[in-house]
Amino acid sequence: MDAPTLRAPSDFEFVRGDTVRDVRARKVLDSLRAGVLLVSPDEWVVDVNDYAAEALRMPREDLMGRRLDEVILPMRELQRIAREARGAKPEVGVRRGDGSEATLGYSLSAVDDDDEVTTVFLFDDVSSVLELRRQRDLLLQLAVVGEILPSLLHELRNPLAAVTTMLEVMVEESDGAVQADLHAVLWEMRRVSLGLEGIGGVGRSLRSDSFEAVDEAVREVCRILSAVAARKGVTLLCEVPGIPLLLLSRGTVKAVVFNLVKNAVDACRRDDRITVRASLDEGGRTFSLSVTDTGRGMSADVLAKCRTLFYTTKENGSGIGLAICARAAEEAGGALDIESAPGRGTAITLRVPLAHPDKRG
Repeated sequence: MDAPTLRAPSDFEFVRGDTVRDVRARKVLDSLRAGVLLVSPDEWVVDVNDYAAEALRMPREDLMGRRLDEVILPMRELQRIAREARGAKPEVGVRRGDGSEATLGYSLSAVDDDDEVTTVFLFDDVSSVLELRRQRDLLLQLAVVGEILPSLLHELRNPLAAVTTMLEVMVEESDGAVQADLHAVLWEMRRVSLGLEGIGGVGRSLRSDSFEAVDEAVREVCRILSAVAARKGVTLLCEVPGIPLLLLSRGTVKAVVFNLVKNAVDACRRDDRITVRASLDEGGRTFSLSVTDTGRGMSADVLAKCRTLFYTTKENGSGIGLAICARAAEEAGGALDIESAPGRGTAITLRVPLAHPDKRG
């Protein structure tokens, strides 16, 4: 059905006519940094301004002549949302012409012209504001968690250590099916402990005042997470030779490896492979840690944003892990390099210069 030919309100007069006033009205309307849809009484979009076409990512000629519910929502729904906003600016989610989603803050104004009520749908794209609001809320939550996390982890680690020690003794003293069951429980307890280190370790400095065995730290994480990978049908390989004790924090290195390997497992499918490597350069001046997978990889757009705090493509992801790993590397004078492509997997390499000569403790 074709859209009816309607006369716009006399205050605007931009649907038809080519008078100087019409041209001036059109220029003013298109200069607005807000979207305008002019909607007829039977809910046809009869005109739009440039901002509306840009925000909705549809050409003006494609928007005109459409039903309002094809572009936004039926008028009765928009009016209901506005009533329920109770004085606040109502917001509505829309799917734009390119398939992306946006949130619009809007108002509705009725203009009576020649016994015909025309509605002006005036809106702003508030998606970026909502994202800033979400990030603010996450930062506030992180601030609260940051205050209570150290004491909470301390309270959890002690009983976990006691239970783990008891399980180790029971595994040694039992046999058969009971031993296998106890060993499975022990493995899960170790995974929980590692998860706590992953939560509490990242965010602390990679530097240490004492020499520590970071190679053993990497191997320990791989041993525990290999079961997690195996349950998904993914092979986790650990290629870490003996490395001298370094002035690097064992706990922070474990936390970094935990986060990188967990991300790799999430990105992999059955029969994919993850390889973890750690080494010193020939001069012993730089420590390198890499996690490479054959998973689905990242698009160029995701790769550009993946180190941004709170950015995530996972439904239940936090968007914190990679950002904090990158920050830990940078604060230690190093870098976190990421290479990825769709269908070709991802390779993440952390490089940290060593501030002091290597030597065994």
